[in-house]
Amino acid sequence: MKKRFLKYSQLVLFAFLAIALVNCSGGDDSPETGGGETEDNVYKTQRFVILTLSPKISAGADAVYSWSVESVSSENYALTNLSSKEALFVAATEGTYKFKVVITDKGTSETEEITVSVSAEAKELKSYISKVIEFKPAPGQFVNDLPVANDGDSADRVLSRTNMYLAKKNADMISLGAFGGYVVFGFDHSIVNIKGKRDFRVLGNAFWAEANPNPDAEMRGGSSEAGVIMVSYDKNKNGLPDDEWYEIEGAGHNMEKTIRNYEITYFRPDPNKVPVPGGGTGTVIFTDLEYIYWKDNQGKDGYLVQNNAYNHSLEYWPKWLKDQESITFKGTRLPDNAVDESGNGSYFVQYAFLYGYADNAPNSDDDSAIDIDWAIDKDGNKVKLPAVDFVKVYNGLNQQAGWLGETSTEIMGAVDLHLLGENIPTR
Repeated sequence: MKKRFLKYSQLVLFAFLAIALVNCSGGDDSPETGGGETEDNVYKTQRFVILTLSPKISAGADAVYSWSVESVSSENYALTNLSSKEALFVAATEGTYKFKVVITDKGTSETEEITVSVSAEAKELKSYISKVIEFKPAPGQFVNDLPVANDGDSADRVLSRTNMYLAKKNADMISLGAFGGYVVFGFDHSIVNIKGKRDFRVLGNAFWAEANPNPDAEMRGGSSEAGVIMVSYDKNKNGLPDDEWYEIEGAGHNMEKTIRNYEITYFRPDPNKVPVPGGGTGTVIFTDLEYIYWKDNQGKDGYLVQNNAYNHSLEYWPKWLKDQESITFKGTRLPDNAVDESGNGSYFVQYAFLYGYADNAPNSDDDSAIDIDWAIDKDGNKVKLPAVDFVKVYNGLNQQAGWLGETSTEIMGAVDLHLLGENIPTR
C-alpha cells in the first residue's frame, strides 16, 4: 500500500506541476520565447521583448487580416505587420496594451481582441553594446592602434580586443579605416522602434569647428566622418545577425553624388616597395603618395596616402591580414564632404550631413541620434521594423583631406535612448 500510495502521489504532483507551467506564461522563460498566452487571449511578456501576436480564429489561406489599436497605457511601443496573420509587438514601458484584429474570410468578417500585459524585465538590461560580433576595418592610419593590433595577432584575438574596447558602459574608441571598413555589434535586448522618437545613438568623436575660415558657411562642420548604419532584428530568434539587414537612410543618401552599390578593393602594399614621398603641410610630410593602391567599380583608382601626422604605427594594412593580398568592401558611398577652407591645405572642414549617420555630429547633438523608421531595404523601399537587435556601421566616405589623411569613421560605443530615458523627437 505504501509503494502504491507514493506512486499515486507522484502522479498527482507531476500533473499539478504541468498545469502550473502551462498557466505561468509570464515566467522566467518569457524573454527567450517571446511571452505566453492565456485562455483569455492575454499575452504576458517583458519590456524590450519582441512578441508574436496571433488570433485563435481559424481562417483560410486567402483570409485578410487587419490589426488596430484599442487602448494602450503608453505610446512607447511598436506594433507591425498590421495586415498579416501574425503581428509583432514590443514595448519599452510596462502596462496593458489592447488590440483587435479583423479577419475577413470569403466575405465574412470576425473580430478578435487581444491584450498584452507588459512587466519589467527580470534582469537589469544594459543600455550599451553587449557584444561585438564582427570587426573588419579597411586600411587606415589607426586600424592597428584603435584597437591595438600586434604582429602575430589573429582575427579572433583582435575581435576579442574590440569587445574589450566597445562592450562596456564607457567604451574606448575604434577606427573603421577607409571606405567600407565595418563593425557589427548587438545588445542584450531589442531596441524598440517607437513612433515619433529617435531610438538609439552610435557614439563617435565628431565635433564642430571652432574657427572656420569661411564665415559664409551655411552647413555645420568640423570633424564629421560619416559612418553608414545598418540594422537587423532577430527574426529567426537564434541570437545571430543572420537575418535581413536594412540600411538607415540618412540625409546624404539622396544627394546627387551619392553612389549606391559602390564597391572598392584595396591591395596590400609590398613591404619592399620604395616609397614615393612628396609635399606636405607644416610639419606633416607625405611619406608615400602611392602607399596602398585601390580601384572601384566606377572605373576609378587611386592610393591611400601615407603621412607622419600622428604618433602611431605607420602601417595601415590590418596586421592580422598580412597574408591577404586584397580586401573588398561594398556599400553606399556618400558625397565627399571635406573642403579646404584655408585655400592652402592647412584647414579642412568636413561638413556634416543633416542626420542619419554615425560619427557625423557630436554625441550631445540630437542629429547624432537615429530613428529606426529611417530604415530601407536593399531596393530602397521604406520598411517598418518593430525593433532592432543588431547594428552594423561602415565608413561611407572615400576621400582624403590633405594632411588629415583618409576620412575614417571612429566608433565609441552605442546606446539605447529609451533605456536612458532620452525623448528625442524625430524629423
